[in-house]
Amino acid sequence: MLDFSIKLISGPQELTSLVARLDAAPALALDIETVNWWDRQIEQVSLIQLAFREGRQLRVAVIDALAGLDLDHLRPRLELSAVTKAIHNAAYDAVRLSRHFRIHTSPIHDTMLAARRGGEKRYSLQAQAQTHLGVQLDKSEQRSDWSRRPLNIKQLRYAALDAVCTLMLYEDQRARGLSGSYQLREMVQSPQTSLPLSDAVHPGPSLAERPKAAGAEAFAAEGLQAPAIALLGVVTELAGRYSPERLVVSVDSERVGLAGWIVDQALGAETDLDEETAKLAIAGLCERGLVKLNAARRLEATASGVRLWGQLKPA
Repeated sequence: MLDFSIKLISGPQELTSLVARLDAAPALALDIETVNWWDRQIEQVSLIQLAFREGRQLRVAVIDALAGLDLDHLRPRLELSAVTKAIHNAAYDAVRLSRHFRIHTSPIHDTMLAARRGGEKRYSLQAQAQTHLGVQLDKSEQRSDWSRRPLNIKQLRYAALDAVCTLMLYEDQRARGLSGSYQLREMVQSPQTSLPLSDAVHPGPSLAERPKAAGAEAFAAEGLQAPAIALLGVVTELAGRYSPERLVVSVDSERVGLAGWIVDQALGAETDLDEETAKLAIAGLCERGLVKLNAARRLEATASGVRLWGQLKPA
């Protein structure tokens, strides 16, 4: 059982006190929770979790990003070059902090990237925590509504535990000599799926290695990576079955049935598709006009998405 304390930060005085406490932290782990993440026009960062050590004690500050706080006070601590910020899949969290709050987190040690560079295929935070920390992450709150207030204790612990495990995994990776350096690219104003993905997420086979798409589909598919192709297939073949949140859970941990088979074909059965990568892929498909939400708030492919999947799916 991990021993750590949690402090919810929802007022300006609490935030000021936290910033002062962070001065002595040799490293921070950072995680966020988002709402409406599949649509960048209405997406919001709901929580920012910071894990750090005071002496040997693990502390987690869960900052309510919807409480109207002036988060500019966090900027010096998250941009301070002397303090490493550990993030699991920084392509998701760091980009959103930059987009929504203009906080350009640096320097970053990406624990997912370090695991991949070390040759591991099971690189989700859940798998890494189990393998290297002996911690079984409870994902029961993965589909939680992070916009609702007040947050309950299960939500707070879920959010805090991801940050704690990221910090401990960073410490473990440093001891093993793994490099997870990640440079935040200043491209948050352009479509998120055109962010360079070669190091940020598992790229898998590119479209150059697959049958060529034609017409408008070729334009929409430019730069599309294996996770997005797999999820386009799931949404097309199982139209109307999944909400965005449910699809993330399905491919992150369950990988069963037709959906699991499609993902396995695209990535390999032994390779993870972690939560943040799945969110990036789904949001990108929506932004490219290949996938949309129907009236029941379920994902379905557009006509362009159906045609593109028809050209790309395995024979």
